[in-house]
Amino acid sequence: MKFDLDAFRKEMRKKFHPWINLQNLIFFSVITAFIIIIIWSESISQLFKPLRPVLSGITPTPTTLFGTPTPLPAEWLTSAEQTNGILIGGIIILLTILAGTAIILLRDRE
Repeated sequence: MKFDLDAFRKEMRKKFHPWINLQNLIFFSVITAFIIIIIWSESISQLFKPLRPVLSGITPTPTTLFGTPTPLPAEWLTSAEQTNGILIGGIIILLTILAGTAIILLRDRE
């Protein structure tokens, strides 16, 4: 027995709304996976916060190691909070994906 994919797609399009398609389902599953990963990693990192050793009076100093052709910038070595750039980059990628999906949906309506 041969499976007719086109007939199956037409039947599913009649049963579901037009916005429920493979591309949107993959998009929502990826976004859901990212949200779960972010929530999970935040809750785990909060558990290890009390276990960090307290370093009193020690400040990191930038040093150039032997054999390193380009040392890291000083602000990278002195700042422990480097997640702002990653967060902004993720938001830009997310907005790009959402805008592209919205444009495709609006184009398909016409």
